[in-house]
Amino acid sequence: MSTFDLKLAEMLASRLCHDLVNPIGAVANGVELLSEFCDTMQKDALDLVASSADRAMKRVAFFRVVYGYAGHDEGQSIQDMRGLTEGFLAGGQVALDWPPDPDDAAIGLPRSGLKLTLALIVVATEALPRGGKVAVAVDAPAGASVVAIGTGARLEPAADAMLAVLKAGTTPDPESLDPRSVGAAYAGRLAQQIGAAIVAEPGADRVELSLRLA
Repeated sequence: MSTFDLKLAEMLASRLCHDLVNPIGAVANGVELLSEFCDTMQKDALDLVASSADRAMKRVAFFRVVYGYAGHDEGQSIQDMRGLTEGFLAGGQVALDWPPDPDDAAIGLPRSGLKLTLALIVVATEALPRGGKVAVAVDAPAGASVVAIGTGARLEPAADAMLAVLKAGTTPDPESLDPRSVGAAYAGRLAQQIGAAIVAEPGADRVELSLRLA
């Protein structure tokens, strides 16, 4: 494992902990409320525990596929991906624009395309500092398009630079990895390994991330 890949793994682990700490912390707060307040407050506390636990579980399910070995399962359908993404974005400031199609259940992507599409969805949400929506279109088995749409939508310069370096087929300097670029680094590294191409196209309050599989 190269120094870059080792640091990438460490940064991804930090990112997962960061994303899960809020809903898990809310569960702990709900339990504390249950122990401290009278019966009239218990319903609010229970609601907080239930919603926070549900959000944490949905995020874990999403991360298990995009960052874990579960993403290597063959035969994942577009419906599967949509459901995971809906759970990942639930309760946040980013909406999902991914209209269902009756034929989705019969359409699959290669495992590499599944993981990479979900990784690009993470990058797209990071490009929406004020919230907005992520529009997804899949052209199985050739690729996908993920568009971040919202006020001030843009890729962080560090993320944009990371995608460009990896697209060129080189290994970035480990010191260039930071929380703003780790999601893009993971997506770009996946694309390198499978010979796919990621193209980032900025626009007015939008960023389009296009994926073409080899």
